[in-house]
Amino acid sequence: MKKLASLFFVLYISFSLTHAQEERQYVSWGIVGGPNLSSYIMRVDPLLRDTLIADTVLNSLPATGMSLGLFLDYHVTNDWYLQANSTATLEQATLRYSDHHSHMLTLGADAGLTVFYRHPWRGGHLLVGFGPYFHFVLYSAATEGINLYRRQVYTDPATGKSRFAMSDIHAGLGLTLGYEFAQHWLVQVDSRFGVTDILNLSTPGTYVYPFKITFGVGCRF
Repeated sequence: MKKLASLFFVLYISFSLTHAQEERQYVSWGIVGGPNLSSYIMRVDPLLRDTLIADTVLNSLPATGMSLGLFLDYHVTNDWYLQANSTATLEQATLRYSDHHSHMLTLGADAGLTVFYRHPWRGGHLLVGFGPYFHFVLYSAATEGINLYRRQVYTDPATGKSRFAMSDIHAGLGLTLGYEFAQHWLVQVDSRFGVTDILNLSTPGTYVYPFKITFGVGCRF
């Protein structure tokens, strides 16, 4: 009886050690980059035409840019990991108002925190991630027309500081779908949507929400 109990004890310890080894926690990092498609979801009240763009009709068409970033993953289990990512972005969009166009270009950076689940499939892993991010516009220009990031709409009389039509910082939520090959190469589609209105005007029914979709190829080390 003692031998049988000892055998069960040894088997239990062996199983526990194997399971713990399989579910070990570790850190990895990598790089990912590729083209993006960015634009704005916007509605501008016609009464703001003189303040904002000197016209009545405004919508946005997406244009292509580039993204390149680093990520750091903390693997909690084999299936779940937490990712901190930082991405440099070149984004473009075309604003249309009546018969005029304004082609916008911005250089910026994303800082995000994403929870990932990965599922084994055909020798690799399917990836699904979701989490918040912040975007910072470091430089903006309009190749033609008006740069809304530098369109002055208000000057603080106390400080003399200018307030521009659109904010340089916004927060949002991201959704990532991808596949990681056995050799640690990965492909993914990353969608990011702003949840904070970047239009610095408090008129009801008037808003601007940025978004972008990035098609990335990367490698984990």
